[in-house]
Amino acid sequence: MIAMSVLYVEYIRDLFSSTLSLRSNIIEELEKTIMDIPYDEIIIDFSGVKSMSIEFAKEYLTIKHRSNKVINEVNLPLDLQPTMDKALGSLKIPAS
Repeated sequence: MIAMSVLYVEYIRDLFSSTLSLRSNIIEELEKTIMDIPYDEIIIDFSGVKSMSIEFAKEYLTIKHRSNKVINEVNLPLDLQPTMDKALGSLKIPAS
């Protein structure tokens, strides 16, 4: 018998907006959303995201690193990858 794991997909654009920036409660909301998902593996889908601040990326990666869940990103627009890479480099968090 093959065991199948269950993945949960969260569309970050639907959760916040297509422009991801650091606002007063966005980090708490993102962390609560991730922690409240009852699955160990989560896919964060960046479809439709048009912009992302470096501050948002840093906070997102910090939450991801602190979580005991497996979190992967999909559909991150190519023009936003440098923002995510810069945030990751500034935090000294190992890439996953």
